[in-house]
Amino acid sequence: MSRELILPILIDGKYGFIDNEYKMAIKPKYNYVSSRFKEGYCIVTYIKKIRKNTKWVFGYIDHKGVTHFFLQLESANQFCEGLSKVRIDGKYGFFNVNLEQEIKPLYRAALNFNEELCGVRLNKKWGFINNKGEMVIDPIFSYVNNFYDERALIEIKNRYGYIDKSGKIIIDGDFIMGSDFSQNLASVRKENKWGYIDKNGKLVIDYSYDKAKSFKEDLAPVCIDNKWGYIDKSGKLVIDTKFDYACSFNEGLARVNIKKGHFSQGHWGFINKEGEMVIQPVFKSVSDFLEGYAQINESKNNYIDKSGKIIINGATK
Repeated sequence: MSRELILPILIDGKYGFIDNEYKMAIKPKYNYVSSRFKEGYCIVTYIKKIRKNTKWVFGYIDHKGVTHFFLQLESANQFCEGLSKVRIDGKYGFFNVNLEQEIKPLYRAALNFNEELCGVRLNKKWGFINNKGEMVIDPIFSYVNNFYDERALIEIKNRYGYIDKSGKIIIDGDFIMGSDFSQNLASVRKENKWGYIDKNGKLVIDYSYDKAKSFKEDLAPVCIDNKWGYIDKSGKLVIDTKFDYACSFNEGLARVNIKKGHFSQGHWGFINKEGEMVIQPVFKSVSDFLEGYAQINESKNNYIDKSGKIIINGATK
């Protein structure tokens, strides 16, 4: 197995990288890095002094450690569907995987690509472009989210609905709030309760929850009387509402928070789909698992694997 960079680490205020043998591959020298590699690249930055001024320089590093920096960039984002959002002279455009400009920087704000479309803001309104940079849904909305399951959440006059990829309002639900579709369902709020609709706007799980999140891996976190649990797609409560906060499942595990005392911030652990605590709640903060690793305690220096082993500075503890 060839050695490749897999995780950024933080030592004495600088970021470097460890490889897939948990050994230091690039000594810490960057001022900031994006949290993980995505589509072959990780974003890296350093501070460059230009005369009496300082400038953040953005670039890309691949799994082999090869870097490409671009002085004209004011920001850069991880790749999504082969395109990386960049800001030049205060406007957003996109680089392709060859690190060439694919879509000119024309937009005051932009999302990332998903399902081959991207929400962009032009003249204070939002629409959608395709991966060629063509405006395919006119900018007429107050705000949009990206497309998921061929539906995009849109805002008009402080109310929310959903459009299809032709730009037609397919669900004019007059919702107070809504989430992105996931597994063909979306959580929506009317009055003070949340429920779930299908892609046609039909209510399939009643407005029963104080808060509700998206389905992932066939389960969704819901909150009742300030406690979180999980329902399945029929609306059945399959993991009791016993957590102080809960997140969606990812790679078979879900982050949950348990507080000890009213003023406690709580600690985070991980449960499996049976609701069993498989990694004990001992962390101040954690991220979701991605490719077998989760970041802990707000530091890119610290990771755990799915056995709960802590990886620090390239050593396994």
